[in-house]
Amino acid sequence: MSKRIDRTRLHTKPPKVSGTAMLIIKGVVVSFTFSLACVLFLTMISMMTENAYVDNYIQYIMVGVTMLSIFSGSVYAAHHAAAKGMLIGIAIGIIYVLFSVGIGMELNQGTVSVFVLANKFVAGIAVGILGSLVGVNL
Repeated sequence: MSKRIDRTRLHTKPPKVSGTAMLIIKGVVVSFTFSLACVLFLTMISMMTENAYVDNYIQYIMVGVTMLSIFSGSVYAAHHAAAKGMLIGIAIGIIYVLFSVGIGMELNQGTVSVFVLANKFVAGIAVGILGSLVGVNL
């Protein structure tokens, strides 16, 4: 009788998943990197052109950049985690909002109302969850 040898198709091992905390940190770094790239791009556009469109709507553009940053960081982290996506997305949203509000308060030397802060947290958490759902399903 011949001996049967079980072979895997490509001799691949399952991917090693790093810890959840490390994935959250990597997601936040991706978010801030995306944010920084967008801000530098908008700065260059604003300096090179005399376009009043960017200057008039910069507040709304920055909200969009913030949401896209949280979304991209959540997609990245949840895609590499392949599990616990909502937890990772919520954590990335909260950490990103905390850092951005802290930096904003330090630069403006002002205060933030509770309503504005709650609005930013809810939006950050919602976008983080959405990004993590997309990331897990990729």
